[in-house]
Amino acid sequence: MLINKTEINVSGRAVRIARLRHEWFEFLDNPPAFIEELRRAKVADVLTFVQEAHVERPAWPYHQEPAHASVLTFKNFDDWWKGLKDKARNQARKAQKTGVELRPAQLDDDFLRGVHAIYNESPLRQGRKFTHYGKNLAAIREDLSSFPECTSIVGAYHEGRLIGFVKLFEGNQILRIIHIIATFADRDKCPMDALMVRAVEIAGQKGIVHLHYGDWAYGGLGAFRVKYCFERHDCPRYFVPLNARGVLALKLGLHRRFRDRIPQSWKTRAAGMRSKWNAWRHKAG
Repeated sequence: MLINKTEINVSGRAVRIARLRHEWFEFLDNPPAFIEELRRAKVADVLTFVQEAHVERPAWPYHQEPAHASVLTFKNFDDWWKGLKDKARNQARKAQKTGVELRPAQLDDDFLRGVHAIYNESPLRQGRKFTHYGKNLAAIREDLSSFPECTSIVGAYHEGRLIGFVKLFEGNQILRIIHIIATFADRDKCPMDALMVRAVEIAGQKGIVHLHYGDWAYGGLGAFRVKYCFERHDCPRYFVPLNARGVLALKLGLHRRFRDRIPQSWKTRAAGMRSKWNAWRHKAG
């Protein structure tokens, strides 16, 4: 859905929450004007949007709560590399020793077939259903074609075979990891580590000192980020009621997603149970 040339998604039934479809990649330059357009459209009860903490932006008089992003801030590549623990450096070096080659990738048929093979290696990733599993080449091409003017892709190859890749987005004084993935079968070659190092190297070459990698996370993915010195970076997330229902929703705390109200210890336990259940279900199937 387009509002003033900005694409939004609306979710929820009792309370309809609108947010930018490309959150963290697009930002509102004029929130008041956008809010008025959205109110006239009558498609949502509450609007939520984020602002980056590393860029000076106006503070708006709307209800706000912290959004927890995973951000690496560094002085330069050499300084960051020296600050890594030995295990991280050794794993990054292992990729090169085992013959992993990193090079820029284009969305040609060969690359897309390689991505297709990676996506269809397993229906599960991080213990949950993998959203890209089963996609055909046309769907993969469309997914990876977003923001062509400010993105780049680096592929990790072993003996000519694509075993991983990272898609990077260059924003305002920040480089964002849109997608990073590698095959399970080639885990021993550490392609994910090599791709992460290359992402930091590219940022440094561009004079960028901030690298953003999704929301702050726990578990295996969170440990991977911490290994490369990512930290929790709190940014303001605004919530704006668009009608009387939205006003009531904010007063009752209904603007928060159910998962955002659950204590982290419960989430960790639930994630473990979900991983076991998914593993058993797909093995049984």
